[in-house]
Amino acid sequence: MTRRGGNLALDPVDFLDLHLDDAGRYGVRDGEQVTVESRHGRALLIARVSTQTAPGQVFCSFHFPASGVNRLTSDHADTVTSCPEYKVTAVRVAAP
Repeated sequence: MTRRGGNLALDPVDFLDLHLDDAGRYGVRDGEQVTVESRHGRALLIARVSTQTAPGQVFCSFHFPASGVNRLTSDHADTVTSCPEYKVTAVRVAAP
C-alpha cells in the first residue's frame, strides 16, 4: 500500500476480479460496486468480470487504503518474514 511503484499506472482503484460464471451467480455486473466481506471485515470494490480468474476464486490488489481490502485479512503474519496472511481468505461477494 505504499503507492510508490509503477503499479498505480495499471489501475486507478482496487478492483475485485471474478469469473464470469461467479458474477452471474452473485448477480454482479462488470464495473459495478460490490461488497466483499470476510470474517475479519468488509471492503467496497469495483467488479472486473472476465474469464481470467478461476471459477470460485476472486482476486484484488491492495494499493488504496480507501477500498478497505486490508480489513478482509487477519492480523496473523509469518514469523520469519512478517508477511501478512493474505494469500488465502474466504470471502462473500454481494452487489450492494
